Amino acid sequence: MQTTASPTAYEALIKPNLVRLLIQQPVWALVFSAFYKSLDMANRSEMEQHFGYWQYFIANLIASGTALALGGLLWFVLARHYWLNDPAARVRLENEGMYAVLPLPVAIIHALAMFIVCAPLSYWIWTLYMDWTGAWTPLLLSITNLKTSMVFNAFASIVVFSVDIFRVRAHMQRLRAEKADRLHVEAQLQRLQAQMEPHMLFNTLANLHALIETQPATAQDMLAHLIDYLRATLSASRTGALPLREEMDRVMDYLSLMQIRMGPRLQVSVDVPDHLADVTVPPMLVQPLVENAIKHGLDPQPEGGWLHISASRRVHNGQDQLEIVVRDTGQGLQAAATKPAQKDGHGGFGLQCIRSRLETSYGSLARFSIDAGPDQIGTMATLLLPAHGLQAPVLPPTNAPSP
Repeated sequence: MQTTASPTAYEALIKPNLVRLLIQQPVWALVFSAFYKSLDMANRSEMEQHFGYWQYFIANLIASGTALALGGLLWFVLARHYWLNDPAARVRLENEGMYAVLPLPVAIIHALAMFIVCAPLSYWIWTLYMDWTGAWTPLLLSITNLKTSMVFNAFASIVVFSVDIFRVRAHMQRLRAEKADRLHVEAQLQRLQAQMEPHMLFNTLANLHALIETQPATAQDMLAHLIDYLRATLSASRTGALPLREEMDRVMDYLSLMQIRMGPRLQVSVDVPDHLADVTVPPMLVQPLVENAIKHGLDPQPEGGWLHISASRRVHNGQDQLEIVVRDTGQGLQAAATKPAQKDGHGGFGLQCIRSRLETSYGSLARFSIDAGPDQIGTMATLLLPAHGLQAPVLPPTNAPSP
């Protein structure tokens, strides 16, 4: 059994936040430099010489860099301790983000300690910079002191951390909402499987009962396909993605059962090239389309018809995409729409579940459509999915054989 390695403290605490924290330092330095310079210009006379914009920028950048380096290091030491030893801290990190790892009293003490240490240190570094550049003037020396610098530092720290705390909480809220959506879709998938399998299983067992005495070899073949189908169904329910090859194996087992039941009324054509076999897809995408085509398109017709399944590669806007088409020569959309019992039945729920799974797995990068077949004969369902890393050549679509 393959196990997933547990994340390290760095991977759990630092890595998800490092880029955001590094980017926002110069951004906030620019914002506060503009703010302080505007206050400076509004409150001084024309003859007075105050700090330049870039001197404000360097001061803010030193302050934010010092706070990130020392305060971040102290936070990591404390957060790592709680993350390793307190299960509640892990839960808070997962639900609310980095600022919730420390208990509130510890977080307040950390913030105060960071300010007491970092504000004077950043002021001292900035004065060294001013000495090094020779930027001091008598007026600047007279208005520069540690007390004023700490007031400005405290104001900037409160603004920066307040905004970042709200950003992190909003991000975690979005993640929780997305997780809830995924769980909802998975529940729909399980409901779909629960609806399909008993119905199909009972019909198959009834056919087996009828075939055991009259056609024992056919009954054995049917039972073998049923076992393979149920084994694949159980495996698919435990994974979020699987190769197209495995999805098609499951579909072929189902079609074999249907061909035994329907006999020559069901003609099947499959065109899935080998170079597409390893492209991963969410489970239970093709299966509902095939069952929908048979149940609502082909089986109601006394003469039955053709079912054609094809897969091909498409390139759209420079992105590799996998196109899966399930086409039948059944009674078509208009005939199915005239039967109210079918509109809200298994077929409608199965197709709705497919749309939900595509939205959860791919967002706006996937498309699903159901249209009338060529010459208004039958129905054609089309899935268009991202196929990242696919190196196969672009192939022209293959037409289904004429029924």
